[in-house]
Amino acid sequence: MKDRVMVFKQKANKWGKVLISRHRTIYTAGLNKIRGIEFFSSFKNDRKKQILGFTSIALLVGMIGAVFMMISTLDDSLAAFEVVVDQEVLAIVRDEADFQKALEAAEEQIQVYDVDIPFVEKIQFNEVDADDEMLTNHDSIVRNILMKVDIKVSAVALLVDGKELLRLPDMETANKLLDTIKEPYHVEGNNQVSIQYKEKVELREIVGAAGSVRTLESALNYILIGTDEEKIHEVQKGESAWGIAKKYEISVEDIAKANPDINPDRLQIGQEISLIVPKPYISVVTREYAELVEGVPFETNYEDNETLYEGDSKILVQGVEGIREVKAYIIKENGVEVGRDVLEEEILSDPKTRVIAKGTKPRPKTMATGIFSNPTRGRLTSGFGMRWGVRHQGIDVAAPTGTSITAADGGLVTFSGRNGGYGNLVIIDHENGYQTYYAHNNSLLVKKGERVYKGQKIATVGSTGNSTGPHVHFEVRKNGVPVNPLRFVSY
Repeated sequence: MKDRVMVFKQKANKWGKVLISRHRTIYTAGLNKIRGIEFFSSFKNDRKKQILGFTSIALLVGMIGAVFMMISTLDDSLAAFEVVVDQEVLAIVRDEADFQKALEAAEEQIQVYDVDIPFVEKIQFNEVDADDEMLTNHDSIVRNILMKVDIKVSAVALLVDGKELLRLPDMETANKLLDTIKEPYHVEGNNQVSIQYKEKVELREIVGAAGSVRTLESALNYILIGTDEEKIHEVQKGESAWGIAKKYEISVEDIAKANPDINPDRLQIGQEISLIVPKPYISVVTREYAELVEGVPFETNYEDNETLYEGDSKILVQGVEGIREVKAYIIKENGVEVGRDVLEEEILSDPKTRVIAKGTKPRPKTMATGIFSNPTRGRLTSGFGMRWGVRHQGIDVAAPTGTSITAADGGLVTFSGRNGGYGNLVIIDHENGYQTYYAHNNSLLVKKGERVYKGQKIATVGSTGNSTGPHVHFEVRKNGVPVNPLRFVSY
């Protein structure tokens, strides 16, 4: 990131110098002529030259201002400090006060040892450019400071499967940590038979550097999340979970896992979301006795039917679940069922088999198959959902002008023409409750009333209507209501 920033700034400065150099030459030549009576007279009497001259000056001022504003904004947003002691980098912080807070926390921790931090006078703050991902978090700064002090203290090491994971100040804190990890999975009553760790967890008294010892809160976060890394994104106006996920190259599901208390479909401006998916070092396994009444799945049989088209089906006999009573031990890992030991099982009612007729009649080429194909080849640039404060009712796929657009499935063309912000638009009714929209086309190759088959070329990519570049806006509607096209196509 730092290298990219430096390259950008160098280019921006170079552009500024080139602009100034070129326009200085023009200005100097113009000034020399202005000093001559002939040019002044010509300029005074030539309206076109006057307009051209004033326009050039205005453009020059605007371009130079934009370049230097861009450099200034970049500097402000990335400005940070590298904290150095004896040529060793202890931290990267946005503000000197951030390091000062960590220094005070470190001093407080070593007060009991009657020791001062010896290198306070040697601390240097060097200006650097750094994005948020490069900054050192508070707990890590404190540990780096204490490691530099190098005080040996009694501590308790927490080992997981034979490997030291972290250190705590004493046995009381260590046991409290383990109890805190188990606490959410305790169940009231006598049904919980056991609660234990999946991994082999040990505590061992040691002597080590003060900087390697964690607080209870720091240790708990490290174990449950699996890292000290912090990645926080503040939701901006017009952003969606899909757009944020794409920006950071993660999935929307990852955002949901990292933020269990937040609905990814209803993000709020200014809301802070974590981008770190928890991968706990210690898992809690519980074993609970349960008596359950639950459904028994029914089976499904298929029968060929000559009156139905290939790909179509019809339920002849509706399946019905059975009912059974189960006594079992339910095994859960971090609250999620992973298995069960069945002690007794009694069928209270048998399930009824479902019978489905399966069509064998050849299907007409222009009849919908029920499965959509990608309407064009290209790059997904915008997803379905909230965008710029309004709901985006489809997806955008960028491709060069003239690229073929094909019918996602067979059906009837119900619209082909100009339609406001959609520009050149094709709508296909697939006669199964679904309709597809293909917008911003350059050329339209089908007409209203035509039947088309899946994969048939119906238009070419363009940038008509409300569009910022060549792409196809693709919508899928079910009974007239827009649904996410990525449920049916893949980009």
